[in-house]
Amino acid sequence: MNRLLSVTLALLVQMMLAAHVLAMPGSNELTLIANLTVSLDQKYAAGSITTSEQAEIALKESNAAQLRLQSWYEQSERACHQTFFVNDCLSDVKLQRRLYIVSLQRIALEAKALQRKLRIDQLDKELAQKQIKP
Repeated sequence: MNRLLSVTLALLVQMMLAAHVLAMPGSNELTLIANLTVSLDQKYAAGSITTSEQAEIALKESNAAQLRLQSWYEQSERACHQTFFVNDCLSDVKLQRRLYIVSLQRIALEAKALQRKLRIDQLDKELAQKQIKP
C-alpha cells in the first residue's frame, strides 16, 4: 500500500511539473518578450518621450510587444487546459503576463499623453492666430 501511495505521489509531482512546462509552450518566447520589455522600459524611461516622433515610435514598439505578449498568453492558456492542474497553471500564466504588461502599458500611455498634449498645443496656437486676425 505504501508503495502504491509513493508511486501515485511521484506521478502527481511529475504531472505538476509537466503542467508548468506545458503552460509555457513558448518559454523561450516568454524570455524574448521579457528581454524586449526590459529594453523598451530602459529605452523609454518615465519622462523620456519628448517629441512626436519618439511618441509614435514608442507607441508602435509598445503595441507590437503587447501583441506578442497577448499571443504568448493565449497559447499558454490553451496549453493549460491540457494539464491536470488547470487553475494553478492559468494563475501562473496570468502572473507572468502581468509582470510585463504594466511596463508596456506605461510606455503606451505616456506616448499617447504626449501626442494629445502636442495636438492640443497646436490647436491652441491655431486658435490664438485666428483670434489675432480680424
